[in-house]
Amino acid sequence: MLVDVQDWAQETFADADLGDARLTERLLDLAVHLAAQPQAPLAKACGDDAAACLGGYRLIENDQVEPKAIAQAGFAATVRAAQEAPRLLAISDTTVLSYTHRVAEQLGDIGIDDPGIGGWHVHSSLLIDGVGHHCYGLIDQDWHVRDRAGRGRKRQRKQRAYGDKESFKWQANSQRIAQRLGPDLMSRTLELADAEADIYEYMAYKVQQGQSFLVRVAQDRALSQPDRRLWEYLASRRPLGPCSVEVAQRGGRKARTAQGTVRAARVDLRPTARQGQHLGPLRLWAVLVAEPHPPKGIEPLCWRLYTDRSVETFEQARQVAEDYSQRPQIEVFHKAWKTGCRVEQDRQQTPGNLQRIGQIRAFVAVWLLQLSQQAQVQPKASCEPLWKRPAWQCLWLSVQPQKALPKRAPSYQWVLQALGRLGGFQDTKHTGRIGWQTIWSGYARLQERLIGYLLAQSHKM
Repeated sequence: MLVDVQDWAQETFADADLGDARLTERLLDLAVHLAAQPQAPLAKACGDDAAACLGGYRLIENDQVEPKAIAQAGFAATVRAAQEAPRLLAISDTTVLSYTHRVAEQLGDIGIDDPGIGGWHVHSSLLIDGVGHHCYGLIDQDWHVRDRAGRGRKRQRKQRAYGDKESFKWQANSQRIAQRLGPDLMSRTLELADAEADIYEYMAYKVQQGQSFLVRVAQDRALSQPDRRLWEYLASRRPLGPCSVEVAQRGGRKARTAQGTVRAARVDLRPTARQGQHLGPLRLWAVLVAEPHPPKGIEPLCWRLYTDRSVETFEQARQVAEDYSQRPQIEVFHKAWKTGCRVEQDRQQTPGNLQRIGQIRAFVAVWLLQLSQQAQVQPKASCEPLWKRPAWQCLWLSVQPQKALPKRAPSYQWVLQALGRLGGFQDTKHTGRIGWQTIWSGYARLQERLIGYLLAQSHKM
């Protein structure tokens, strides 16, 4: 969250074990330049610093540098940041990185009938404060190349063992998270996933491990009671009470507050039939968050959720709804990575080179997400020390040069609004809220101006 990119790079990558201290120094230097200019390609981000540019290319083109080693340093930084949190959310989702230049033929199938387009399916997990909801960082990321020859084999999935399926990624992801966090932090962690994780084996694994989870329901599963299915049974339960749910902006949908009701029931899921497997019944709690009277023309909110946690009271059900409302943070991360950092615009010529720079940009994207959260966490608090004095002073002079610099640092809320203005936001009744892309654009412009501002200040001394 530090505006001082040197501090951020040190905190994130200083402990990277790349086999040579010089490579770690190159990683730190390149991370500084990419964080200062998130949307720029490598050469442009390094600017006139020829040594940084050369060192950056040598790092990215070094096949001895494992992308996973870069990521492990960032994961460890996330764990350090979360040590004192009383409650944590691990939010996971998959996105596709697609490329169209020459290297695309060496990448995986992304569902497009064109050999000149390929990419990765990247499964990421963010670690979130379960109380204040700010992001600590990435805790896991898996880059998967989907076999192009495997297209059309979806019908054969029932014949494959669970561990051989792509859907096993949810359990593998959970195992790695548990290993990194350790028993103490893992006992405070709720893993949160969308309907793609409605997998009988995955939920059974979580129950067996005694690990908390919250998964959106994808299927109207049969219950152990004869002729009873989940959706109808859950809807028939008595409402526990009303609750307000924050619905995030997505696509053309505006952010809003939905007025819903919550219902909950303890259910025994009938085992899913699997070839060669004998699965036992699975006892979970199911929660329904539904909006009975949505605004005209708005699709009503309807969340059906599984959890291992007891949901007997209204407060417990309300907490489930609040926790699931944080899932869009992983979507904002993906947007920061693909739009704020333009990871799909990199043009390195081998898959390894692309993945190395993409891995660094993933942590820059987390930083952009954290930057955008500052005004939400403590809107009226002083932006120092997270915003260094030269940074906020340069921002002040950029958006209101006619006003004298204040003696005290402005608030986080002011910083967010100022970045929006610098990024081109016009505050009128028709423009709505400041978008994250506008804030990130403002941040990039600020970094360009900050270099000149620091030079000018040094000449005054």
